Amino acid sequence: MAKKQARVRGFIWRHSFLLALVVMMVFVASLGFVAYNYVRITKRFDSSRQWDLPSRIYSDAMPIVPGLRYPRALLEPKLNHVGYVEVARALENPGEYRYTSAGLEIYLQNFAYPDIDFRAMPVRIEFDHSQVKRIVRLPDEISLRAVRLEPELVTSIYDEVMEDRVPIPLDSVPKWLSEAIVAAEDKGFYHHEGVSIRGILRAAYTNLRYGEVRAGGSTITQQLVKNLFLTPDRNFGRKAKEALMAILLETRYSKNDILEAYLNEVYLGQNGSVQMKGVEEASRVYFSKPARYLTLPEAATLAAIIPSPNYYSPLNHPERAENRRNLVLRLMLEQKKITEEQYAAAIKAPMTLNRYPRELRSAPYFVDLVMKQLRETYPETQLKTEGLRIFTTLDTVMQRAAEKALERGVASLAKTYSRIRKSPTPLEGVVITIQPGTGYVKALVGGRTYSRSQFNRALQAKRQPGSLFKPFVYVAAMDPARGREALTVSSRLDDSPIAVQTGSGVWRPQNYDNRYHGTPSVRQALANSYNVPAVRAAIDAGVPNVIKLAAQIGVSSRLEPYPSVSLGAFEVTPLEIAYAYSVFANEGVKAEPISILAVATREGKVLESREVHMKRVISASLTYVVNNILQDVLNYGTAAKVRQLGFDRNFAGKTGTTNDYRDAWFIGYSARILTLVWVGFDDNHSVGLSGGAAAVPIWADYMNRVIDTVPQTDFRRPDDIVERQIDPESGQLATSACPTSESEIYVRGTEPEESCQLHSYGTEPFFPFMNGGREQPQARAGAGDPGSEQQQTAREEEKKKKKKRPRLFRWLFGDQ
Repeated sequence: MAKKQARVRGFIWRHSFLLALVVMMVFVASLGFVAYNYVRITKRFDSSRQWDLPSRIYSDAMPIVPGLRYPRALLEPKLNHVGYVEVARALENPGEYRYTSAGLEIYLQNFAYPDIDFRAMPVRIEFDHSQVKRIVRLPDEISLRAVRLEPELVTSIYDEVMEDRVPIPLDSVPKWLSEAIVAAEDKGFYHHEGVSIRGILRAAYTNLRYGEVRAGGSTITQQLVKNLFLTPDRNFGRKAKEALMAILLETRYSKNDILEAYLNEVYLGQNGSVQMKGVEEASRVYFSKPARYLTLPEAATLAAIIPSPNYYSPLNHPERAENRRNLVLRLMLEQKKITEEQYAAAIKAPMTLNRYPRELRSAPYFVDLVMKQLRETYPETQLKTEGLRIFTTLDTVMQRAAEKALERGVASLAKTYSRIRKSPTPLEGVVITIQPGTGYVKALVGGRTYSRSQFNRALQAKRQPGSLFKPFVYVAAMDPARGREALTVSSRLDDSPIAVQTGSGVWRPQNYDNRYHGTPSVRQALANSYNVPAVRAAIDAGVPNVIKLAAQIGVSSRLEPYPSVSLGAFEVTPLEIAYAYSVFANEGVKAEPISILAVATREGKVLESREVHMKRVISASLTYVVNNILQDVLNYGTAAKVRQLGFDRNFAGKTGTTNDYRDAWFIGYSARILTLVWVGFDDNHSVGLSGGAAAVPIWADYMNRVIDTVPQTDFRRPDDIVERQIDPESGQLATSACPTSESEIYVRGTEPEESCQLHSYGTEPFFPFMNGGREQPQARAGAGDPGSEQQQTAREEEKKKKKKRPRLFRWLFGDQ
């Protein structure tokens, strides 16, 4: 024995240096390992940005103004989507609302907006039916001119991890939420140094009993370390590393620092494919409110689902969540975190959940437009990690109404027409709403179902506009700069067969009803969308001039100089043609399209603010005349069905139908709002319906739902618009001999100067043999002066006509 001990001592002595070196190396390695993890932990915690955050895209703020109508069916979903919850009691916290006999009470929320900070305050909105009569601030009853609901979160721009969180400080969390989590997850949190020996022993017993790792015995600190730095694998090596890092974390940071990080990091379930991280995000999804306003039962519910958020999801498994919530409340009572009275009230409380769970990506086709513009300025990594706040022009009330109207309208067409129902490809559609005076895109639907097809027809589909192009033809033909050659509203156009020689042969355009209508006026031809008169008008104005005018207005697609361009025989995108029409709605001024208002950092620093760019491209007076004609499209023309469907606003508009009925269009607008609807098949086969039959019903359904939220205004009448009484048959100034007359408008300088020659010829009777040879009263011309220049001109013109008549017809007309 002694010899053996001597050999050991000898070995140690001989190798003492080597052993000391090994011990030192192990010590240094251990020290380095500890130091590495310490630096790793402190670097993450001391960073001003602990997490990569997705950028968020918001809608525009929603104004509520006296005089406008906000039906409850539109307003209440908006409140819920923004994050307001209905209560039965008096309002106590921001984000609450209730309907009373006096009106709607809303406790507006705080929100940082680029140009203004929304401040929380309670208001009452008084209605006369659905029309806002008065807005008052509570409780002092001071009248307000308007209020705005803060922007609605539309979507977030995620990275590959697909996590969503809203970091908040610990003092923004109600005390009973943090106490509920501590009671359920780590009741000794405030007493251990990062690791609970009792918890480890309890977990070790469980694991030995089952022969595998089933329990971790992790403290809140250990859970935080695992979530931030380690993998979720269950093995002893990882647990040892987790324990060491938890101890290091506790040596450097306070319990409040650790608890705050845990509340912002804890996983609380899935919202679709996105992970909900942190109590603030979960509170908004599950209860539609910020965490600071959680009630005791709601706080206990969040604490209850932490062990298995998807299994205990209150949205998918409310009974499981309620049972687990009650267990957490019992633990809080046993640990003296709540009183018996609080426990009794909370245990009886029903599960009050969000009635309108936030969609992961609402308005997806609109978001496509926003992302296209964002990527021109910001790198993808910045959009996915820096938590930018993007404020857009979107009106979510209009957007949701547009989506529903399109789906209802297409379904109705399929139900009515078997060829649509039996089509191998689904019928598609587009709805676009813009604000003409600003260029703001307020709603954009690029197809029926984004999950089925991400092809954004509003931006990408190239379709023939058909008759939508005709107003541009008439604007070119009616340009006052053409002098006396310019057409006017009352000019007569030849609607008879026409053959036009083109490079590929002879083109013979026809009207859609396969009939000809004599000599309609410009107003009649455009309101009824006759093809042949439009072709003649284009030839009269010069096809190159028409193309130049269209490009000036905003048609950016390539147009070939052929007469068929007058009937829209080329391709445009729906958004392109919508903005071209906005020039008419905006008194001849072109506004550039805008979908992004501002971009700010997560701290609120504004990176960019986009301004409205305006340019006059048509005179206001000519625009007014065209708008006046296009109002008749809705009153008696190709879109008269709008009136049958209950839309009574004074709007202008134009239908469009292409060859073989492949595309059906309708654009209707006022000075405040413009909406386009397109219906067609992606493979370009025939819909078999005109714009009036396919697009108008969808437009009317949508606009009837949202139009009361838009101020009612007429088109402003310029000073150089004049009125004249004309004979509707001749288009000339009416005389006392004309059987009827009507008022017509003109740009000053283009009004007719000749008196009607159809019903009166100077002092001669129309048919002298039918009047006993007696003379008729002299026709009045111009301002009513028989000796005026207009009358003299009319007489001279009449003399020229008499000389040209054959003798037989001179007797018939009573010529001498």
